[in-house]
Amino acid sequence: MLVTKGFISSGGLKIYYEIEGEGQPLVLLSGGPGFSHAYFQPLHALAPDARLIFYDQRGTGRSDKASPQDYTVEANVEDLEQLRRELELDSCIVLGHSWGGMLAQAYVLKYPAHVSKLILADTFSSIADLTLFLMRIRNAVPEETRAIYDRHEREGLYKDRDRYPDEYDAAVWIAWEPVWLNIPPPQWLQDVLSEGAWDIDRAMRGEESAFRITGTLAQFDVSGRLHEIRVPTLVIVSTCDMPTVAMAQEMARLIPNARLELFEHSRHFPFIEEPDKFLNLIREFIKGKP
Repeated sequence: MLVTKGFISSGGLKIYYEIEGEGQPLVLLSGGPGFSHAYFQPLHALAPDARLIFYDQRGTGRSDKASPQDYTVEANVEDLEQLRRELELDSCIVLGHSWGGMLAQAYVLKYPAHVSKLILADTFSSIADLTLFLMRIRNAVPEETRAIYDRHEREGLYKDRDRYPDEYDAAVWIAWEPVWLNIPPPQWLQDVLSEGAWDIDRAMRGEESAFRITGTLAQFDVSGRLHEIRVPTLVIVSTCDMPTVAMAQEMARLIPNARLELFEHSRHFPFIEEPDKFLNLIREFIKGKP
């Protein structure tokens, strides 16, 4: 299928995009923050069902880097709006996964007229809920692993380096493993993770700890405004996910026209772990009446 590639300009940065397929525009917001659009490789299968719009968020993939202070929720919202304008789209279906779901919520709350449907997959509506998750996985690891966290956090995670120390990074993955994937990660996902933008992670999540949000993302909280989202919304969560099922149930309850779908055999990546179910669910939601 023909793929159109190009750049738009937003805030003085070039933002890379790819368009594939025909039909209703479906904009895909990848997680991270710090991962390119290659994060969504399995979703290319939706090209017969929608006009897929993949793009590299600022600082990722082929898009330009920004200054650390310009990696914010607000700047990403404006990049998405500028993308919509330059592509001359009226309204779009927006799908956001993990961090991308947080961005999707911020976008629909600022530009509600430009979203026709919303898909929030494996995501949070507040940093408070994300912090509860991070504390839970940190406390679940053995004491000797927590000692590694404490030592490196005292010394400074970014002291004389531009990413986590290898020992700390490996220890962090011990905490994440139970909620990450229940199958071996495919090579393309390993490549996406290895190419993740540490400058964005450092700016948005913060420098102090992998388990505390102290960067520009720290003030994110739309939980009190979810009732303002009026478009048909699909909330997706997995049984062993980062957000708990209870968190997702509350999100779906607060959004007036939302429904919840549970993936019982996935962790954080149902589009990788249960791809057929995920793709069929999205197709059904796209084709359903608003």
